[in-house]
Amino acid sequence: MERERISAAMARSRAYIDSLTVASRVNVPEEIVADQLKFFTWDNEKRTPSLKPYLFDWSYYNGVVMEGLFDVYEAAPEKGGVYLDYVRRYLDALIVTGADGKKHISPDLGGYVDHHGADCYKTAALLIRAAGEDDDYMEVCRELYRDLTDETHVNSTGHIVPKEYTEERLGHNYWHSWHDDRPPKYKVWLDGIYMLQPFIAHFAAKTGDTRQLDLVDQRLSWVAKTLLAPTGMYYHAANSAEDVCPYHWTRAMGWYGMAMVDVMEVLPEKYMPERIAALKLFVDGMLKYQKPEGLWTNVADWPTTETNRLETSGTAMIVYTVLKGVRHGWLDRSYLDAAIRGFVAMAETKIDGDHLNDIYLKASANNTNNYELPEYYLPDEGKGSGPFIMAYSEMMYI
Repeated sequence: MERERISAAMARSRAYIDSLTVASRVNVPEEIVADQLKFFTWDNEKRTPSLKPYLFDWSYYNGVVMEGLFDVYEAAPEKGGVYLDYVRRYLDALIVTGADGKKHISPDLGGYVDHHGADCYKTAALLIRAAGEDDDYMEVCRELYRDLTDETHVNSTGHIVPKEYTEERLGHNYWHSWHDDRPPKYKVWLDGIYMLQPFIAHFAAKTGDTRQLDLVDQRLSWVAKTLLAPTGMYYHAANSAEDVCPYHWTRAMGWYGMAMVDVMEVLPEKYMPERIAALKLFVDGMLKYQKPEGLWTNVADWPTTETNRLETSGTAMIVYTVLKGVRHGWLDRSYLDAAIRGFVAMAETKIDGDHLNDIYLKASANNTNNYELPEYYLPDEGKGSGPFIMAYSEMMYI
C-alpha cells in the first residue's frame, strides 16, 4: 500500500485519538473519577450511579483506552509525555491510602474488584506496566495479584479465588465470573483470558514467579487446543471441546489474540515455540475471514449485512495482534499487508469526524443470538476505541 495513504490514515487516527482523550474538554480523568455522575464518553456500559455499579471507573472498558495511550507513549516516549500524563492522572485518581497505611484501589471508585470476576482485573495490566520498582502502583498490583494467585488468601467475601474459581479440567483457567459464587453457562470465555493472563504474566515475570508463568502457559495451551473450531476460528466460550458457544464472534477472538501477544512479551523462552505456533495458527485462521475491504464482520464467518456489519473492535484487535506479532518476529513480515489494510480501512471508513463508528456493545455467551442487534453498533465505545488506539500504536513502528 502506498505510503501516502498510510500516512493519511495515521494522521486521521491521531486526530481522533487526541480529540477523544488528551485534547478532550469532557474526558478529564480526575474530574470523571471524582464524580459518580460523570462518565467517560467511551463508557457505554453506564449504570445508574445510585445503584453502585460493580466496576465504577475502574473497568476494562476504561482500562483498554488508557493502555492504548500507554502503548502510544511507549512507541515514541520522547513525544508521548502527554499520553503518559493522561494515563497517570487516571490511575492516581483511583488510588487511596487505606487504614493499614497501604495503597489500594478505592472501593468507592473500583467497585467489587476481588470477587466479581475476570473483568475486574484488566486495568491491573496497565498498572504493572506503568509501575516502577517501589511506587504506589506496584503496591496496588501486589494486592491484586494476591487475590488471583495466593491459595491462602481469603477475599472480602470469604472465598479463595485460585482454589474455588479455577479448575484443572479447564486448563487451570479461571471462571469468567465469580459473582454469587456460581459460574455463567460457559465458564471460560476468550475475553476472560485477556482480562487476567497479561497481568498475571507480567507481574510474575517481574517478580520471578515461575509457577504462575507455567500456569499462564498451561491456560493458553488449553484454549489453543480446546476452543479451536474446525473452521480455524475459536469458540467464544466453553466448558469443554464438546460444550461450546457456537458463534465465532470476532471481538472474542480478538481478545484472545491480544492476550497471546501481550503474554508472549514476558514468557520464558522454553514456552515460546508452542506459543508462536499457536499464534500463527490463530492468525492464519482469522485471515481467511478478512473481507475484501480489509475488515472483519461482527460474526466472522457470516456474510456482511446491515445487522452483521464490518465491525471496528474485532478488526482493531486482529490488526494489533498481527502487527505486534510481526514486530517481535513471531510472525513473518508477509503478514503485514493484511494488518495494514485493516488499519487503513478502519481509519478511512469508520472514523467520522470525532467519532469511531460500528463498535458492537456486547454479545452473549449463552447460545442466544444477540450478535445482530443494530442498536448495539455504537460510536467510540471503549472496547473498540481502546484496541483501535493499541493498533495505532503498533502502526507507529511500521
